[in-house]
Amino acid sequence: MEFEKHVKVRKEKFGAVVFETLREKLFVTNEAGAEILRLLEEGKEPTRVIAELAKNYNGDPATIKADVDEFISMLKDKGIVK
Repeated sequence: MEFEKHVKVRKEKFGAVVFETLREKLFVTNEAGAEILRLLEEGKEPTRVIAELAKNYNGDPATIKADVDEFISMLKDKGIVK
């Protein structure tokens, strides 16, 4: 999964800011969203993102999977990722 070429991501203290330059839309995420964006930017597939988040946050993999799937679906709907 890759970011669309017209998308810029900037890490912030609170999470991340995503700027979609084609339609000039701005999206803000919390720290968890920023972590998902970072892992996707590194080229990791969603299954690997889920595994890393479950390990890093000692979370329930099923809950994390649902959250990551929802987040990625939103990114696709907004034209952030392909």
